[in-house]
Amino acid sequence: MKKIYLFASMLFLFIGFTSKAQVVISQVYGGGGNTGAPLNRDFIELFNRGTAAVDISGYTIQYNSATGTSAWLFNTIPAGAIIQPGKYYLIAFGPAGTVGAALPTADFDSTAAGFLALSATNGRVALSNLATAIPAGCPPTGSTIDYVGFGTGNCFEGTAAVAVLSNTTSALRLNGGCTDNNTNNTDFVVNAPTPRNSSTTASVCSTAPSIAITSPVNATIYNPLTTSVTVNVSVSNFTVANGTGTGHIHYTVDGGATVMKYDTTPIVLNGLAVGSHTVVVTLVNNAHTPLSPTASATTQFTIATPTNVANIAALRAGTLNGYYTLTGNAVVSHVRNPAGTVTVSTTRNQKFIQDATGGILIDDSVGKITTTFAVGDSMNNVLGQLIDFNGILELVPLQNQTVVSSGNTLTAQNITIAALNANVNTYESKLISFNNITITGTVSAGVVTPLTAGQVFATSTNYNVFDGTTNGVLRTGFAEANYIGTTIPTGAFNITALGYDNVSSATPPVLTPQFIPRNLADFVTLQTQNNEIAGLRVYPNPVSNGVLHVESSMNLEKTISLFDVLGKEVIKTTTSNTTINIANLNSGIYIVKITEGGKTATNKLVVK
Repeated sequence: MKKIYLFASMLFLFIGFTSKAQVVISQVYGGGGNTGAPLNRDFIELFNRGTAAVDISGYTIQYNSATGTSAWLFNTIPAGAIIQPGKYYLIAFGPAGTVGAALPTADFDSTAAGFLALSATNGRVALSNLATAIPAGCPPTGSTIDYVGFGTGNCFEGTAAVAVLSNTTSALRLNGGCTDNNTNNTDFVVNAPTPRNSSTTASVCSTAPSIAITSPVNATIYNPLTTSVTVNVSVSNFTVANGTGTGHIHYTVDGGATVMKYDTTPIVLNGLAVGSHTVVVTLVNNAHTPLSPTASATTQFTIATPTNVANIAALRAGTLNGYYTLTGNAVVSHVRNPAGTVTVSTTRNQKFIQDATGGILIDDSVGKITTTFAVGDSMNNVLGQLIDFNGILELVPLQNQTVVSSGNTLTAQNITIAALNANVNTYESKLISFNNITITGTVSAGVVTPLTAGQVFATSTNYNVFDGTTNGVLRTGFAEANYIGTTIPTGAFNITALGYDNVSSATPPVLTPQFIPRNLADFVTLQTQNNEIAGLRVYPNPVSNGVLHVESSMNLEKTISLFDVLGKEVIKTTTSNTTINIANLNSGIYIVKITEGGKTATNKLVVK
């Protein structure tokens, strides 16, 4: 279904938001039906924190992306929508996905009204008495009942939005929906979604003083490089001040000395060591005496200790979401670099590494590794978090790496398609090769569509391959690869690729073993395929005198490209001559691509 502050203007905007709404947005969840989601639909939940019933008929629930500059999207709440005191009103969005349990019965199912597609991570939602869309920008003060910014949402109540959400978390207003200090980041906690509807038992809002820790959520685990943690607190029915209010806050860290706090600004803890830490906050009166009954909150968090592993096999055997240091040397087998219209948002600074025991994908979307790596370079002492993404085991790095050595040779393990299909995890992210395979067509949901004449490779496509005994899947998973847009070979060929697999979001999940060629040079033994260039001759091969001859029966103007084993185009020329000067090329294996009169042929070339 899916998938910073504006300082001056934001501060001005929120001067008007000083009163507390009786009906509030009590929960926001946008990850429904996504991978790992506990629920199959998105929802927004409303709550009546007052003592009288409220008719919200004709109000609109509105949504905009985190930084969207167009008018908001909205649904109108139907007639007869009355929320009793202490009761909830559940609004469901989108068709039911295949992942997650069903929502409780919604009080308003927006599907027929044209549902809003909420982001699972970042966005803005509002409850408004406008009958039309909120214009571009932040919600206007006069017509907005309540609203919430989450993640990178640039409209929010107070000084900050709720933290980033996920497929498994919602923004949950504290105290059952009762807390409303007009500060999104402290009125809400990020936690597992718990949708409530009008049938849920009423929650009577207490007038007793209370304090809560909104972040970090209890049992949060931080990465091993963390030394500073910010603790956010939320106080209700109590004025925190230095002698002029109801009282103030006492807090302790790891059972240490009591610290007196006379405001509700975040508590910033610096110089933290690896290990477990506990923070306790307590409301006290102006005489430093705890309230009766006691109003306090506790959170415990851990700065993880990384586990050292000597090789990739040990790393792959680790616990998901754990932190590890790969101490042994691993060699880079592929680097994804932006090319053409493909940007780093797609390539994610990904690098594939392997050693004698296996391979793994380094997924580095935030660019922690700033050193330039090439195929054949090695690295060690790689610190990162082990995660799973759609069946692919990945290491998310936490710091930069240096090149330990260069020019290391990797030899692809030659296997059969049957071997890959039987145990794909053994070969995942590892260089493998196949002999004598044929592409028979594209494949989707088990249905193979035969190739058409001259069909070219398209990105993000599964192709059915056959090695004479077993069918498998070749996936064009790298949009930047230089074979995208080239003609698909119709004959048999050998190929080198990275082992890969994909786990669908279906219930139960479907595992699809795959392999992904890195570049055109991975078709290393591809001889002239789809060769409609009559009389084509490419000689000598090997070539040792720096002169390559390319002849054909028609002798038309030809476009000739040479690619090295890394897929880099090293020569490109359009010429009517039959000789090409390649004296500047280093010794090695190259792929020659010739196009003449709209027809293409590809040859392997050895330069001595």
